[in-house]
Amino acid sequence: MTLEEYLGYRQRVGELDPDAMKKVETKSPPIDATDFALRVSYVILNSGMRWTVAQDIWSRMKSSLIELGEVGDTFGHPGKKKSINQVMSNRTEYFEGFRSAWQNGPEEVIAFCETLPHIGGITKYHLAKNLGVDVAKPDVWLERVAARSGETVHDLCGRLSRQSGHSVSTVDYVIWKACQQGWWGL
Repeated sequence: MTLEEYLGYRQRVGELDPDAMKKVETKSPPIDATDFALRVSYVILNSGMRWTVAQDIWSRMKSSLIELGEVGDTFGHPGKKKSINQVMSNRTEYFEGFRSAWQNGPEEVIAFCETLPHIGGITKYHLAKNLGVDVAKPDVWLERVAARSGETVHDLCGRLSRQSGHSVSTVDYVIWKACQQGWWGL
């Protein structure tokens, strides 16, 4: 992908959803254990699921997590439900682990993310982004775009970040959204 292609997608994404662009550009680390646990829970819920479906479930689940500290009957996937409940129950301990990793840099945060329940080798990047690390998630769509450019996802997003002055996370989001909208020819 060229810089010009990326910038064209960036403009279209900004016009489509300016609020989302502001959120992706201003990710900061969680402020407390509950904020941390909610971010982890969202990524667990969202993994392997269409974004639109996850948003609907999340709108029901979030209040239960805040009020009860567990999923309750808002969601039925047994593995994800168990993992989310575990994160909520142990949020203080996990948050302390995150804070320790944060002090040691982005690579430590990414490695820490993979130690959490239901977070795997790709999802750890999604979670790290949601926790404030400026990194790309090498999902299927970004892998295809990068392969066509003859690069890895991290190389592609890093190059476009340097060329555009946008964060790696922003570049990642713009490319993902362009694919999700069907603008990029897969």
